[in-house]
Amino acid sequence: MASRKSSTRRSPKANRGAPRPSRALVLVNRKSGTVRSRGAEAVKALVEERLGKAFSRLDVELIEGDATRRIERARDSGEYDVIIAGGGDGTISSAAGLLSGTSIILGALPLGTMNLFVQALGFSSRLDEALDQLSAAHIEEIDVGTVNGRVFLHQVSFGLQPRMARIRERIGYSSRLTKMLTGFRALLIVAANPKSVRVDVDADGKAQRVKAPLLIVSNNPLGAQSNVSLPRTLSSGQLGYYILSEFSLRMLFRLARDYLANRIDANEAIEKHTAMALTIRKRSRSHSPRRRKRKLLSSIDGEIVHLDNPVSFAISPASLRVMSHASRAKASS
Repeated sequence: MASRKSSTRRSPKANRGAPRPSRALVLVNRKSGTVRSRGAEAVKALVEERLGKAFSRLDVELIEGDATRRIERARDSGEYDVIIAGGGDGTISSAAGLLSGTSIILGALPLGTMNLFVQALGFSSRLDEALDQLSAAHIEEIDVGTVNGRVFLHQVSFGLQPRMARIRERIGYSSRLTKMLTGFRALLIVAANPKSVRVDVDADGKAQRVKAPLLIVSNNPLGAQSNVSLPRTLSSGQLGYYILSEFSLRMLFRLARDYLANRIDANEAIEKHTAMALTIRKRSRSHSPRRRKRKLLSSIDGEIVHLDNPVSFAISPASLRVMSHASRAKASS
C-alpha cells in the first residue's frame, strides 16, 4: 500500500498542463434516493447517454453498498483518469478519501438527498442538468479536511445534528420526502430532551471551553453567496468551525427563517471561527479514565460515526483533483 501512494502522490501544482482526461469509470449507488425513485437501469442509461461523448472510454457500473474495493481496484489499475461517484455526500466523501493525493480525478453525481458537495463544485443538484454540466467541466485542485486522519469534504458535526440523524435512521424512511418528515420528527424528539456538547477546543494553539448544543467543523469556511450552507471557496487552506450558543424552539424558528432567506451567517447565535488545525477534547465530570476516553458521536458528511477522543482536525490544501463547473474557473481567475 505504501508503494502505491509513493508512486501516485503528487505536488498540488503538478499536471496542470495535462490533456483533458479521456477514460472514466462511473459508479452508481443503487441505494441512493434518486436511483430508487427513477430506477437503476434508467439512471445508468441516462449517464451513458449524457457522458458518452465526453470521454473516449466510459464504463458505468451499478454498485450495491460499499464501493471501496471497486474504487481501490480502479485506482490501482491505471485504466482510468477519472472516477465519478454517484450517490449521497457520504458515498462521494468515501471516494475522495481513496483518491486524495493521487493523480486520479474525482467526479460527483447528485444522487443523494442534500448533494452539498456537488453544489459546492458549482453543479446543479438535479441529475439531468448536472450531467450536461459535467460533460463540459474543468479540472480543479481543492482542499480536503481530515478528522482523525479520515478525509471529509463538507463538514463534521457534534451534538444536535448527529443526534437527529441517529434518531432519523432508527425510525427509518423510504424517500426524500419521508426523510425530511422523519427529520422533523427527530428534531421534536431532540428538542424535548436538549443536551449540550461539553468539549475543550484548541484552534491553532488558542484554547476555548465550549458548552453548546451544536458544534460544526467545515472543510473551508462556509458562506457562499448562492447558499450560505456551502463554502465560499474550496481552496482557502483553512477549516471553519461554528458554535451554536443556545437551543430553543424560538431559536430554531429564527435559524429556519434566516436559512430560508440565505442569511444564516448573520445570526448572532452562531459563533464563527477559522483555523488550520483543530483539536476537540470531550470533557467528563467523572474521574474515571474509561469515561474520559469515551468516543464522541459525530456526523461526517452525513454518516454517523463515533470518533476517538480527542478528535484532531487538519486541512490538506490542494490535495484532491476534481471535476468542477466551468463557472468556477472564471470566478477563480
